[in-house]
This record gives sequence, C-alpha cells and structure tokens, in this order.
Amino acid sequence: MSKQNEKETSGEYTDPFSNESSNDQSLYAAIDLGSNSFHMIIARETHGQFQVIDKHKEMVRLRTGLDKEGNLTDKAFQRGIECLERFGQRLKGIPNKNIRAVGTNTLRNAKNSTKFLKQAKQALGHSIKIISGQEEARLIYLGVSHGLPASDEQRLVMDIGGGSTEYIIGQHTENSHLTSTEMGCISVTQAFFSKGDITEKKMNAAIAHCRQILRPHRSKLKKRGWDTAIGASGSIKSIGQIIELNGWSDTGITLKGMLKLNQKLIESGSTRDVKLDGLKEERRPVFAGGLAILIASFMELSIEQMQVSANALREGLILDSLGRLYAEDVREVSVKAMQQWMKADIQQADYIVNTAQGLYKQVVKTWDLTPTDYDFKNLLKWACMLHEIGIAISYKRYQHHSAYLIAQSDMAGFDQQEKQILSAMMINHRGKFDVSLYNDMDESIAQKLICLTVLLRLAVRIHRGRDLEKTKPSLYLKKHHNLYLEFEENWLSSHPLTQLDLETEAKHLSAIGFHLTII
Repeated sequence: MSKQNEKETSGEYTDPFSNESSNDQSLYAAIDLGSNSFHMIIARETHGQFQVIDKHKEMVRLRTGLDKEGNLTDKAFQRGIECLERFGQRLKGIPNKNIRAVGTNTLRNAKNSTKFLKQAKQALGHSIKIISGQEEARLIYLGVSHGLPASDEQRLVMDIGGGSTEYIIGQHTENSHLTSTEMGCISVTQAFFSKGDITEKKMNAAIAHCRQILRPHRSKLKKRGWDTAIGASGSIKSIGQIIELNGWSDTGITLKGMLKLNQKLIESGSTRDVKLDGLKEERRPVFAGGLAILIASFMELSIEQMQVSANALREGLILDSLGRLYAEDVREVSVKAMQQWMKADIQQADYIVNTAQGLYKQVVKTWDLTPTDYDFKNLLKWACMLHEIGIAISYKRYQHHSAYLIAQSDMAGFDQQEKQILSAMMINHRGKFDVSLYNDMDESIAQKLICLTVLLRLAVRIHRGRDLEKTKPSLYLKKHHNLYLEFEENWLSSHPLTQLDLETEAKHLSAIGFHLTII
C-alpha cells in the first residue's frame, strides 16, 4: 500500500486540491473524532487499494471539556464544531458514500453527544457515527495490519486514545481478540496529574491504577500470545520518538527506555518544564498519562519491545469502506454469525428478504430510500435476517428479545446508530407500531426508517404461514401514505390466513397514518 504527499498540520487548513473533480468517485475520506484529537485522511482508491493523498489533525481535546455532569462544556463543544467546519471544506467533491466519520470514547459517554452530533453534521456536511470500543479496536487492527509487511507472525496491536486504550491480537488482516479498556492519556492525566506536576509517588499511583484496569484482561491476552507488539497512537509515537532521539533504545520502545524517560519527567517535576528531544508542545498536556498507560501495559503483559505503526483507526475506516465494495461486507458476516448463534430459521428469513427487497425496488424512488449516510437497502435486508433471533430466548415478546440482542451485542462493522435503527425495526416488525422509537434518530431519516419498517412488516406478514411458495406482490403508492398491495390472481383466496393477517396489518398502519388496501 503506497502513500504519497502525506501532510499533517494543526490549525487552519488550505485546500491544495481545489481543482479536483466535483464528483471524483475514487476519493475516500475518513474522520476520527477522538477524545484528544480529530483526524482526517483523504485517500484515492486504485485497484482495491488506497493511496493517502492528504492528512489533517487538530488537537481538540474533547475529553478535557467534560464537566462534572458528563456534558461537553460550551468551550469544548465549540472547539469541536469549528474543527469540523474546517474539515468540511476538504470534503467537497468527495462522494457522500465514500466518507466515513466516527466518534469514539468521549462521544460514546458524553450526555449531550446527541446535541453535538446534530450540529457536527451541519458543520461537517456528513453524519457522524458513534462506534463501540470493540468496533474501534477492530478498525485499528485493520488499519495497522495493512500497513505492515506480509508475515505469519501473531501480532499484539495497542492504541492509546484520550479516553480508552485498545489491545488487539491477530494474524495477517484478521483479529482473534479485541479488548477496549476505560483508560486514556487524557483521563489518566486528569486523574493523577491535573495540576501538571509529576512526582514519583503520583507516577507510581498512575501506573498501578492502569495495571489494575488491565489485569482482568491479562490472562486472555497472554494466553493467546504474540510474536511482535505494535503501537498505534499519538502517545505511543511520541514516546517512541523521544526514546530513539535520546538514545535510550535502538530496538523500538522498551520498558528500560521508558523508565529512563519516566525518571527524566520526575526529575523535572512537570511536563511543562521538561526538556526532551522529540517532545512536541501539543503532546505535553497529556504526555504523562500516556506514558503511565504504556509502562503499565509493558509490566502487566510482559512486553519486551514495541514497534510503532504509522496507521491507525482512520486507515482502518478507509479499508473497511473499500471492503464493503470489493469484498464481503463485515456487517453481513456479523449478521450471518448472529443467525447461526441464535439458531434462526434461515430459509424463512431468506424468503422474507426476497419479498422485502422486491417491495423496496417498487417504492425506493417514491419514498427516497436510495443510500445516503445510511444504506437503507441493506438495513432492510439485515432486519429481515435478524427479526426472529429473539425466539431463541422466548417466543413471548420475541421482538423485544431480538431488539435487545442487537443493541447489546458487539457486532463487527456496525456503529451505534445502525444498531439503534435495527433494534427499533425489530420491536416494530409486528404488533402495535411505536413511532416514538424513531424520535431520537436523525430527523432527516426518521420518516424513511418508518417507511422501511412498513416494508419489513408487510414481508413478515406475507410469509407468516412459513410455506415454501414464492410470491411476488406488487406495491403501488398513491401519494406518500396510500399503499396498494396486489397479489397474483387467486393467491389470497388460497391463503386466507395471510389475507386476515394483512387486514389486521392495515389497522395497525392506519394508526400511524398509512392506508393499506389489499387487492
């Protein structure tokens, strides 16, 4: 994978590619809204691979802007929005479907993240998806592994963020273990070095705290083992550069080298005053926390030495986007795995998928369900595949069990918003239609999701008899909410239970403003 003309800056941005085509389908963008910094990379796809053509980073430090109630302060809120406005300038001319923007630990936890995401979408010109710690770890490994030479070695990949630290074990491009912990360079710095002063006592306490957080994961990680350890974050890169420039190690990052660095910090008494080759000014405010986490990790996991990767989460986002085009979408793999795990009736699900997709094709333009920030066609497909998984727990209220399983499971490839959508569709695929479940979702798609759920409900009703007969009903729309469902001649008369079900469905839909006529 080649990279050209990489550029990393902080502050105002000048677009050097203003003459790009306004519709260049080969361009991709990934934006990572981290707890410490916001990153953006622009890449060009060539034969299923990518070339990075531009990078931009700003130290936004969202995590430092959380107040005691867990809300982003006005100041932190505004810093983030202003940064995204600058990022938005660079996204012009890149197809919307080729842009991925994700939020991590701080936006996962901030109580007012919904408000922030709404304004952030306007500033960036693109929606931002919140991903779980497990999904963050998966994408980090994907990005790191593609930047390494081909090897059969088992790898430990570690990434220190502002609010969380991820540990991943894998081989080649596939991970075999994902761990996300609630400690980051900002959170540890705030807890132990809030006033900027560093003492041996404080540093030892910070290291002990980090070891305590990591300890429950130690046995699983060490049992799997690894041949090489690789670090992928600003904190780890900074530590690696300092150790190398000061001659404390010539084999990457080592515990011995970090302890020398740690002693220098303690002797200086503060990261503000310490003079170290390679320590950038932007890294000083959170450096002590990052060092404590890395020292604790080396001690707890018995890491001998660590190399530093140039790739991280944002490269993983680009690769994941390309994978959705050129290989099997990892979300599809997750859905099939969930079906197998919960012993779903796959044949029944396939019949419902085929009918739902047929209905979708007939109304996609009228209801404007073409993919934008969300892939409506696949969301409908996955909802059909998963709607009965809750039966494995109990048939009674199984739609609620299905919704819970999706909401609470770490499904690779899915962000929190996608899981929220599928969960709402699960609850609403039968019985009373609760439109309030869509109230907290993006206003621009809420009505479309209701329409998507209507298609799911109709397909489920049509195949309730679980017979093996194929049918291709036609769905006509007169105005937006007037639906006419037509079957082949005599089909309904030979399926009286289905006809009764659809008549019952017409009553449920009428309660939310849809008028269904069965022909």
